Amino acid sequence: MMKNIAIINNVDFGSTGQISLNLHRNLLAKGYRSYFCYGRGASPTNSYMKKIGSFLSVNIHALMVRMTGRQGFYSSSSTTKLLRFFSKANIDTIYIVCIHGYYLNEYKLYKYVADNNIALVHIMIDEYAYGGKCAYNNGCNRYFLGCGNCPNKASYPTSLILDGSKAVFKMKQKAYQMLSKAAFVGPRFVVEKAKESPLLQNAKIVELDESIDMDIYYPRNTDNLYSELGISDNKIVITCIAPFNNTVNDRKGCRFFIELARRFESNNNYIFIHVGYMCEDKSFLPKNYIPIGFIRDQNKLAEYFSIGDLFVFPSLLDTMPNACLDSLACGVPLLCFDISGMPYVSDNTVGTFVEARNVTELQKVVQKIVKKNSDIIQRCRSYALSRYDSKKYNERLMQIGEYLNKILLSLHLINPIVLVVN
Repeated sequence: MMKNIAIINNVDFGSTGQISLNLHRNLLAKGYRSYFCYGRGASPTNSYMKKIGSFLSVNIHALMVRMTGRQGFYSSSSTTKLLRFFSKANIDTIYIVCIHGYYLNEYKLYKYVADNNIALVHIMIDEYAYGGKCAYNNGCNRYFLGCGNCPNKASYPTSLILDGSKAVFKMKQKAYQMLSKAAFVGPRFVVEKAKESPLLQNAKIVELDESIDMDIYYPRNTDNLYSELGISDNKIVITCIAPFNNTVNDRKGCRFFIELARRFESNNNYIFIHVGYMCEDKSFLPKNYIPIGFIRDQNKLAEYFSIGDLFVFPSLLDTMPNACLDSLACGVPLLCFDISGMPYVSDNTVGTFVEARNVTELQKVVQKIVKKNSDIIQRCRSYALSRYDSKKYNERLMQIGEYLNKILLSLHLINPIVLVVN
C-alpha cells in the first residue's frame, strides 16, 4: 500500500500545475502523505511543497541544453538534494507530470526509483516520455530509429549548437530498462503513439483522459466582466486563452486567432478576447481584439472562459489541451484545428474541428455562431463532467499507484500491457 507520495512537475502554475496540485490535494484529503515538488514558481507555502533547485540552477541547466542539446542531464546537485529528501520522507510512490524544463537530472531520478523499488506513475501530458529530446514531435518519427539528426533541434527544449537528441533517447532507454514498478498514463492520442515507440515496448500503459477541477471551472456570471471590458452583452464574444509572446515560436497558433479577428474587424457584432497575450507590441492588432495578459487567478480565468460564445484554440501541437477542457466545463463550445490531439478532446456535439492553418474554415464556423443559450451551456458542461472530472481522474491515478505497490511487474514482458482501471 502506498503511503508517502511525491508529485514532480516543472512548475506550480499553468495546466500541468493544476493537474499536479489537484492530485496533491486529493491525496492529502484521502489521508496520504503527499509532497508536491516543482522546479520553478513561487516560494513554498507549506511543508508539503518542495521547490527543486533555484533560479541559478535552472538557468545553468537551460544554458547547457542550449549548447549540448542534452535535456535532463544537468541539475545534478539539486536532484541529489531532492533524492535525499525522498529518502528521509520514505517516499514509496512518485507521480511524474512534467519532467522536462531544465530542473532535474532525469537519469539520477530514475536510478533512485529503480534502486529503491519505488512505484512510478508517469503522466504523459505531452510526447516527451516516448521520444527523444522533444516535448512535441511535430510529425517527426525519428524516435523509431533512436533519434539523431533532429529536425526539431531549435524547438523546445532548444539547442543552438549540438544535437543531443540521440543522447537523450539513449539515456531514457537505459533508465526505463531499470524500472520494475512503473506505468505510463495518458489520453488516447498519446497512448496510441506511445505503444509504437521503441522506448516503451515493454512498458505498462494506461489510457486515461486528463482532467480539470470542476469546482473552479463552471459557468460563471459574467456581468461584471462585460462591464470591466467595456463591451455590451449582445456582442458575440469569441475567446482564446493561450500564451503568446512572439510570432516566431507560436505553437499555440495565436497568430491564426489574430488573423481570424481581423476578418471580422468591420463587423460590429463580434468581439475577440485573447487571454495570455504577452507581446509588448499591440499596434498590429485589429480594433475588435482585446488582449489580456497572463491571469494566474483561476476564478478570474473561469470568468474569461465563461464569457465566450465560442472558444477558439488554434494550436498545432497539443496532446489534450486543458484550456479546451476548461472551456467546456464553463459551458462554451470549441473550435479547433483537426491536428495533433485536438480531435480527441470532444465529439461534434460540443466541438468543431477544421483543417489545420485554414483561417477561412475558422471564419466560416464563426459566421454561424449565435449567442450561447442555457441548452448550449448545459450540453458543454455535461460533456465535460462525463469525461474530465478531476475527482474521478485522481481516483484512478491513486488506484494505479496502489496497484503498482501491490505487485512487482516483470521487466521483460514480450508485449506492452494496458492496465484497465475501472
